[in-house]
Amino acid sequence: MLQFIRTYAGSWVVKILFVLLIVSFAAWGIGDMIRTGGISSTVASVGKVEIDRAELDQEFRRQMERLRPMVGGNLTTEQARQFGLLDQSLSALVQRALYDQAARDAGISVGPDVVRQRIAEEPAFRNAQNQFDPNQFRSVLRNNQLTEDGYVALLRRETARELVAGAVGAGVTPPKPLVQDLYRFRGERRVAEVVTLPNAAIGDVGVPDETELTRYYEDHQVRFTAPEYRALSIAQLSADEIAKDIQVPDNELRAAYDERADELGTPERRTVEMVLADDEAKAKQIAEAAKTKGLTAAAKDAGTDVITLDNVTRNELPEIGDAAFALAQGAISDAVRSGLGWHVLTVTAIQPGATKSFEEARDQLLAELRKEKAMDSLYSIANRVEDQLASGAPLEEVAQAQSLPIAKIAAVDSSGKAPDGKDAAPGRPNFAAMVQTAFQLASGATSNLTEAPNNVFYAVRVDGVTPAAPKALAEVRDQAVAGWQDDKRAKLAAEKAQDIAAKLKQGSEAAAQDVAGQSGASFAMTTPFTRDARSVEGLPGELVRKLFEVKPGETVIGATADSQVVARLKEIIPADPAASDATLATVESTVAQGLESDIMAQFGNALRNSYPVEVHRNRIDQFFASGN
Repeated sequence: MLQFIRTYAGSWVVKILFVLLIVSFAAWGIGDMIRTGGISSTVASVGKVEIDRAELDQEFRRQMERLRPMVGGNLTTEQARQFGLLDQSLSALVQRALYDQAARDAGISVGPDVVRQRIAEEPAFRNAQNQFDPNQFRSVLRNNQLTEDGYVALLRRETARELVAGAVGAGVTPPKPLVQDLYRFRGERRVAEVVTLPNAAIGDVGVPDETELTRYYEDHQVRFTAPEYRALSIAQLSADEIAKDIQVPDNELRAAYDERADELGTPERRTVEMVLADDEAKAKQIAEAAKTKGLTAAAKDAGTDVITLDNVTRNELPEIGDAAFALAQGAISDAVRSGLGWHVLTVTAIQPGATKSFEEARDQLLAELRKEKAMDSLYSIANRVEDQLASGAPLEEVAQAQSLPIAKIAAVDSSGKAPDGKDAAPGRPNFAAMVQTAFQLASGATSNLTEAPNNVFYAVRVDGVTPAAPKALAEVRDQAVAGWQDDKRAKLAAEKAQDIAAKLKQGSEAAAQDVAGQSGASFAMTTPFTRDARSVEGLPGELVRKLFEVKPGETVIGATADSQVVARLKEIIPADPAASDATLATVESTVAQGLESDIMAQFGNALRNSYPVEVHRNRIDQFFASGN
């Protein structure tokens, strides 16, 4: 249940705010999951700064969220620890603490003008017109459970860190000889003649006798092994299923209609133009001038810009919404104060709102109230299910007591497939996660109640396990024969490729074409390619690498899944850093970044001498032990 509650305690907007800031308002935490018995919660100290277990947990969870999409959306805490995310998280916190203290001792102070400029330049706070949007600014902060003052404080610290890092890494100039050598290495291009012989060109290779077939089958049993299958029972709890059976009396619907009348239908929308000033005097001056010459001209005279907020509702303008919606179209407001400063407003367009009648809103209200009641029930039912499962009650007993449906899956492999190769549970949401949970359990074991997306919980039991086992030769005879034939063709084609390579060691391009034609192969001349090319016109990446290890006229041989490839190096095209079209900027940037990284690593080590770092590994192991 704790995971479910945390999900609704805040939101995650990794791409919106600065990566190093977002940890400060992550909503995840281990809270009462950890019982320390009076042990200090400090997991590390950096100089005079102590890093608490809650900070480490927040950063650890953030790192897990970043990695989770890369591993298919499922990542347990223990897996994350095995990937080294816990140690990475601790290192990140230590690094920030070191930089914070270095900035403080260096007397670095970030003033309000710098903060204001950084906020204005942040793309996440800009509207469709690429202008700073106070409403967007507040919305982003609100969605991430952060106040304006809190965000400003975080931004000050991050900016101070950047100033420290910038001062240390400034002026790094990569050595010119190094840049030139790296440019030559990266920019060198090569051209090759390529002869491709399909394995199928070998033609009929006959069929194996019984002895050969049996040997092939035994040597390649992994190809003919049925995967492990598991029989499952799945109990599922979802808000949508609960909502279907909820009855809402008519009087509750009418009461909800009266309470939400302003929200139903279409709210009034306005297009608001706004000027933001630093102080009240300047705002009043702009407002007075705007009443005679218009807001745009008044803003221009004052050396500022007009911000346009298109089709906004009153609720989308916290602090200034009442003032904006009290104006007549075309009127100029007085100076209006908000947390960002002083505003002067005018309304350029009004779209009147419309309210639905009770009958028109009935279905919408019914769905909303059912969902609300279902969500309330979901908490209590999930708690009861957790308690019953924890007490060892059978899954059927728990499901019957809480009116949960149980689905039976006769056989499913770890990829979610039935023995016939089709999906074992087509159309069932979150089934992949259920299968992954099931394959971590022993036979007969039942999982804990597990949260899935879209307000769904499930518990899965493994009713039986059919171990992976080779299929009988009689069952896979046709596949075994086909496999033997494919391997035979590949072997004969590889031998023929050796003959082609021998013939290509001498001769012209025309001779190479002749060799290809006589061998039933195809011929191609590559375009110039660099050593970092993964594949070039049918040339596998392995051969690209090999071609940068040979001299012109020499050949290399490789294979794809269904063909043999022989390539002869024809030409080397050097990269000249002195050429007029040489572009060294990218190489210079790469070298500079590498040098800067080395310098920053040395600086980090120096900071550790000034601000000793002590890591309490035993506490970390206890706080983050498997199962805590």
